[in-house]
Amino acid sequence: MIKKTTIVDIARAAGVSVSTVSRILNNKPDVAEETRQRVLQVIEEQRFAPHTAWQQLRSGKSRFIALHFPQDFNPLSQGIITNAAMRCEQFGFTLNLIVGALSENDLLGIFRSGQADGMILVEILVNDWRVELLRQHTTNFVMIGRCADTTGLSYVDSDIGAGVTDAIEHLVGLGHRHIGFITVGRITPEKEYGFTAWARQGYHAACRRHDLPAYARTTDLTTDSVVAVATELLTQHPEITALVTPQDAAVPGILKAITACGLSIPEDISVVGLLDESFAEVMTPPLTALSFSSRTLGFTAAEMLVAQLNGAAPDPQQILVRPELCVRGSTAPARAPQMIGKGTP
Repeated sequence: MIKKTTIVDIARAAGVSVSTVSRILNNKPDVAEETRQRVLQVIEEQRFAPHTAWQQLRSGKSRFIALHFPQDFNPLSQGIITNAAMRCEQFGFTLNLIVGALSENDLLGIFRSGQADGMILVEILVNDWRVELLRQHTTNFVMIGRCADTTGLSYVDSDIGAGVTDAIEHLVGLGHRHIGFITVGRITPEKEYGFTAWARQGYHAACRRHDLPAYARTTDLTTDSVVAVATELLTQHPEITALVTPQDAAVPGILKAITACGLSIPEDISVVGLLDESFAEVMTPPLTALSFSSRTLGFTAAEMLVAQLNGAAPDPQQILVRPELCVRGSTAPARAPQMIGKGTP
């Protein structure tokens, strides 16, 4: 049977009183530094406290990192969160997930109260108040995603604009000249999601490059809204032979709309989405899709932030990860002109 180490054992081994050990454990200031370090060394040797606890006492830091993932546009990305947590733990930090809305006081309070040494921000808006607030207060934070003004900031993001460009290039190579584009999340001046903004920029730039008409639409966050908008788009523009979406949340609604219009994939219309490989492969037909590594995003964000906290990142780090276009069965050569309008209302 393993004997449990007590505070009495620590006091005896360090040659101090039990009250002195108690004051050190509670991070009280009225203890000589030499005594504090001797007691902490005994605590470490005898494993009286968890590794994280004595590191907190030694460093004066919480050893916690907060990750704020507000639920405004997308469901939680299990891959990003899990991989960020794994990397934080490898560096001796614990990741705390926050999904609720925060006020300015809430956000600053996390740092002022010592609840976290740094923060990973996710779901970045084009003009994100969280970013501006933390920048003004010179706190340690990084972004998964990016805002309009990234001067002096560190982030890792999917280069979704380049990914959408690759999707359009693929479709143009198959003879498509009328390509629709659908994003999820209504745009307001105060709340424009960065990911979809950079995706739309990529779409419009590709259309200009190939002298294509643009058919971009934005829907609400529900599948019913996606169905309605996609159906209206296909009805008003039966010349469309392909649809692209950079968000997995839009895929089910787009597929429903195509079926409702009496069209077949890929014979009548090609589809490119953003979907996890495991889901894209089992669809009928398998979905041609953009994909990016949630492991890379989570790991890299954690590494960036820990480097900041350790003083090992004097300059901002800005990394774009280009999505991979995996061509499957949902894209094919554009239908012949005489077939335009087949099955449309």
